[in-house]
Amino acid sequence: MVAPRGRRTTGRAGRRAARMKPVTEAFEAQRDRQRAIAYRVLGSHADAEDVVQEAWLRLSRQYADTIANLAGRLTTVVGRLRLDLLRVEAKRTTASCRSSW
Repeated sequence: MVAPRGRRTTGRAGRRAARMKPVTEAFEAQRDRQRAIAYRVLGSHADAEDVVQEAWLRLSRQYADTIANLAGRLTTVVGRLRLDLLRVEAKRTTASCRSSW
């Protein structure tokens, strides 16, 4: 692949992209399942997609080749993120109920 000004992308970014390709493919294979898991608890497609995207961001910052069970790791991360989101929304609801009195 040729980058602007004729430079090749074999530097750090190219190596990272090559290393992340199998992880990206594995994530995409799990994406619908993870979105469904998040949606069942959250009840919102937008919130479910946000949780899955956040899980991807967290996974992409790790050395994914050290994860033995990627599907299990994603399920754990999505589960924790959706619980965090529910906690935040519960606090908002409680705060708005108190302020309306």
